[in-house]
Amino acid sequence: MASPAAATPAETSPAAATPADARPVGAGWILALTLGVVAVFASWFGPLQILLPAQVDLVSAPGTREGQLALIVGIGAAVSLVATPIWGLISDRIRVRLGTRMPVVYAGTAIGVVGQVVLFTADSGPAMIAGWGLVQLGFNGPFAVLAALIADRVPTAQRGIAGSMFGVGQIVGVIGGTVIAEAVGSGPLGYLVLAVLTPVLLVAIVVADRGRATAKSDGAGPRQPAAGKRAVISVRRFQPTRDYAWAWLLRFLMNLTNAILLLYLYYFLDEVVGATDVAGSVLMVTVITLILSAVCAGATGAASDRLTRRRVFALAGALSTAVGLLLLAAATTIPLVMIAAAVLGLGWGLFIGVDMAIITSTLADDTTSGTLLGVANIANSLPQVVAPALAAPLVVSAAGYPALYGVGAAIAVVAALCLIPLRSVR
Repeated sequence: MASPAAATPAETSPAAATPADARPVGAGWILALTLGVVAVFASWFGPLQILLPAQVDLVSAPGTREGQLALIVGIGAAVSLVATPIWGLISDRIRVRLGTRMPVVYAGTAIGVVGQVVLFTADSGPAMIAGWGLVQLGFNGPFAVLAALIADRVPTAQRGIAGSMFGVGQIVGVIGGTVIAEAVGSGPLGYLVLAVLTPVLLVAIVVADRGRATAKSDGAGPRQPAAGKRAVISVRRFQPTRDYAWAWLLRFLMNLTNAILLLYLYYFLDEVVGATDVAGSVLMVTVITLILSAVCAGATGAASDRLTRRRVFALAGALSTAVGLLLLAAATTIPLVMIAAAVLGLGWGLFIGVDMAIITSTLADDTTSGTLLGVANIANSLPQVVAPALAAPLVVSAAGYPALYGVGAAIAVVAALCLIPLRSVR
């Protein structure tokens, strides 16, 4: 990311100077980071998009599938709310002591894979809750590390492109997970495929970052405690800045609109649009939305680095998302759904292209970056708790899906308003 003319707190504080002044990361390291994000998001959104709804249809009583799915997703998200800051805190402490966060990747991946195996064998609601809870608990570990590595390793002048590729990895992961789920016929075999694929993809960042962490001659490596002194992380350093709070709220609201879109998309296409192949239609909507998002995010990250501007892209993304959700609220045919999906894809790409650059620019202390980014990741998982509570009453009411997507559009507008007080980010 190009350095803004007005330096942010993260760029001026002594603690943050090391990553900001580090030597540039290479394309291979960014690719490895992206593959890690792909792995985590495939394991989350293949189930969310297709595998969980299809499995709920098999294990739930007639007329209860919406509530059952909301319960499973909501409990899993609640687990994620607790797990993500804890993993971030653990990774900070491990980094200070060992100079690496990778033990969190190993432990979290193992737990997540166990959860996928449980889901493969699940034949009841409680078993699905247990499996999905383990998936959320486990894979928040590597996700927390992947986010923190941007603050650890990436100089300020590259954070736009690195952050946008982090977002592209999320998009590719959603598409990949959905493709896998559809390819195996929406059945539980998809969980096993993901259980093999996820660790394989995460190996790339483990290998790439090992080489990066050993190159300390440029000052980019994690700082070690002085000889004879015990590493201590002060609680005072966890105090977020005002701009961090606004950036957190922006991320939360935008992810809430996305959760509203995805949660009942399977049932919306079945009940309202009347798609003959529901899983195939979910895949088609997902691919259109996310391919456009990926292309837009990559271009946005590079452009924001050159222009040293972030807020204008986030604003355009929030407003485009609002328009897309309004179009979806009025859609009753597949062609109209595809138009809405295209607009939503552009909006989401504009936002995620600068999201990580915005949030990392508000961090004031690199020794607690993992913890603060873990808290920031709550803004990704909390919407999965809020969305079912918000969506279920609307969907079963007389207003139905148009009201649900209309509320989502209003939330996107509120997200745009969060950019007004975010003054340290240009």
